[in-house]
Amino acid sequence: MGVGAYVHIPFCARKCSYCDFCTIQFDRESVEAYHDSLKKEIEMYEVPGIVDTLYFGGGSPSLYPIDLMEEIVSHVNLSLGTDVSEATIEANPWELDKEHLLAWRSTGFTRLSVGVQSSERSILERCDRPVPADLMGRLFLSRDTFDNLNLDFILGLPGENRENVIANLELIKEISPDHISYYIFDSDHETELMRRVHDAIIELPDSEAIAELHDMVLESLASMGYKRYEISSWAKDGSECLHNLKYWRNEEYLGFGVSAGGHLDRNRYVNTEDLQLYSSLVNQKIKPIAEFAENDAVQELFETLFMGLRLAEGVDLSDLVYSRELLSLLVSKIKTRIGDYISSDEGTIKLNDFGMDVSRRVLQQLLDIKEEIEIAFST
Repeated sequence: MGVGAYVHIPFCARKCSYCDFCTIQFDRESVEAYHDSLKKEIEMYEVPGIVDTLYFGGGSPSLYPIDLMEEIVSHVNLSLGTDVSEATIEANPWELDKEHLLAWRSTGFTRLSVGVQSSERSILERCDRPVPADLMGRLFLSRDTFDNLNLDFILGLPGENRENVIANLELIKEISPDHISYYIFDSDHETELMRRVHDAIIELPDSEAIAELHDMVLESLASMGYKRYEISSWAKDGSECLHNLKYWRNEEYLGFGVSAGGHLDRNRYVNTEDLQLYSSLVNQKIKPIAEFAENDAVQELFETLFMGLRLAEGVDLSDLVYSRELLSLLVSKIKTRIGDYISSDEGTIKLNDFGMDVSRRVLQQLLDIKEEIEIAFST
């Protein structure tokens, strides 16, 4: 089984008001300094296997200068040892021109993930996210250039209504991407958008309206031939994101750059978000890790469940190497506490359709079960 590699490119032209990711204002000098630090961090790691998926996320990786992108991808290949079956780059619509698209393909990227978020200009403008007037032309050009195209959408931004969701679905039908990520806006994070909501400057759609619109999205994507393989992800013809499947199956991956995280041999780490600290540590040949945890059996098991239950395939308990006593107690408590939300077949536990739609409620119940099992195994 191969290892994934994630590279975080934090630079953005501007920060969208709904975003809670680690981002930094773009300028060439900062980018070049970060680039040098990134190469040094990559050199600190030895991979327990072959890197077979590569993912450049952000931030806005599409803003990264083409010459530096070619250099960092080459550095990953040479330093880590790769046999890449999928290499993804995230992109904003503004950079979707022929020069960038062809350069990314020649650099080795096989999959393009475009942050559309909404087809409605007024919604995006409320979120400080300007959109090109020729968006559709740029998306068609992307469709023609990449064999594996993903489009990202967010459901529930200010101004969301039935008409613009229908427009989003019509865009999907017209462009015919291989993969769709359609997220429900998470209002739990501290963002500029949520500050405006709390200050009564702007309103979000009510939860009942969002639920109805989500049902429409589910029905429409299914009618277009997309298979929902994860809570917020749909794919055609085996175009599931191989890199993200490593996260959801709790497999091994490395993360490079500010705020990036990794998971190796039950060890989980997250890098610092502080750019200056990141560069300082790396220049001292110290891994820029802010958080590190060595998981015990119970923690690793529940991380596998938390991630795996996002998938339609669920979690195959027969694949897990844990004591029979632990797994038996787990199955018993799951059937008792969240039996209405799951289906169980030949050792596989997965969310049913209802469970997929109320997954946050299910995961909260799992946290309670985890606490009970930790108490049981600590005595």
